[in-house]
Amino acid sequence: MSNISIAKHLLLAGAAVLALSAPAHAQLEEALRTAKSSTAASAASQARVEQNDDEAESAIREYRAVLQQIDNIQLFVDKQDIYLNSQAKEIASLNNQLGNVENIKRGMVPMMLRMTAEIEDSVESDMPFLMNERRARIQRLKDVLSNPEVSPAEQYRQVLNTYKIEVSYGQGLDSYEGAHPTKEGMKVDYLRYGRLALVYMTKDEKDIGYYDLGSKSWKPVPGNQALSVRQAIRVANEEAAPEVVMAPMTGAK
Repeated sequence: MSNISIAKHLLLAGAAVLALSAPAHAQLEEALRTAKSSTAASAASQARVEQNDDEAESAIREYRAVLQQIDNIQLFVDKQDIYLNSQAKEIASLNNQLGNVENIKRGMVPMMLRMTAEIEDSVESDMPFLMNERRARIQRLKDVLSNPEVSPAEQYRQVLNTYKIEVSYGQGLDSYEGAHPTKEGMKVDYLRYGRLALVYMTKDEKDIGYYDLGSKSWKPVPGNQALSVRQAIRVANEEAAPEVVMAPMTGAK
């Protein structure tokens, strides 16, 4: 065979190979494109899955937060119910008390009048110390009780205050200046030993007397007790240090 023939055969064979290889190359490129597309689709799908997971976790967290808020609100409502029930009971109690206010007021007025009368009787039958002051206080109390503009609570407070003042006179030592009980125009020093004794002494210490509650009269005290009376007056006026003082009880049994 000649060299020309061989060359022709080789050219024909190469052309045939090229013809056969062209479709295979295209198929390879298509396979590669398909693979790339599949990979991209998988990546996008994975991204969507991860995004959905994140959204699901976020939704779960929000759901749990909402549940916690519901629990908190329910707890608040329960506490409010307890408070409202307590308030309702208190309101019912107050309404019941208000219903008895008029009955209480009707009972208080005569009670306060009796208390005032008893205080006044006690003052008039007591030792005659600070009588002007005590009588004036009782008169003010009567004015308060007769004033309809003064509330029953304030009236009752005034009655109790007067009562407490009278009770306090039974405690402690007190001295004050006043008119002589029997000699007009003469000033004397009075000395009150609680409610145990009431004594007066003139400025020259020559006239000393004590009030005899039994006979409702003043009786003389021996002159030898002048020193102890004067010392008691100084203690009462805080002119001397506190000490034990003796009350003249002449004729006491």
